[in-house]
Amino acid sequence: MECCVCGRCYEDDIYMKYNCEIINIDEDEVTIRIGDVCITGFVNCGVEKKIGQEAIVEILLYDDLEIMQCDEKKLSIERKAQTFEYSLFGTLDITKGILKSVINFEIDKEELYNYGYLDGKQVKVDVLRIDFVFE
Repeated sequence: MECCVCGRCYEDDIYMKYNCEIINIDEDEVTIRIGDVCITGFVNCGVEKKIGQEAIVEILLYDDLEIMQCDEKKLSIERKAQTFEYSLFGTLDITKGILKSVINFEIDKEELYNYGYLDGKQVKVDVLRIDFVFE
């Protein structure tokens, strides 16, 4: 079942998984493309696919997240310099535990415990690292 605006993702049980194209592999740093969006993330289990091949990837937001209300209404994924850190902009859905952005990001409901007042609002989520798990 498709679940967001990119048309390339689906909900598989609890986890968000996406069809992607592998753009670059540099040891544990991998860049993928989902639709028109490129994301560079960390892979700790290696990648069996090669550059240019398609794969199914689960995207995880690693470690403590900083979530704040954002007055600017935008859907975007912005990398901070040449790091794994990102600022993610979108609408927070507390019930589903999802940030609805250019692609949807699952957020652990425990992380959202103190953010109920932001349900349905535009937010900015700062994340230290995005992890990829390939099937």
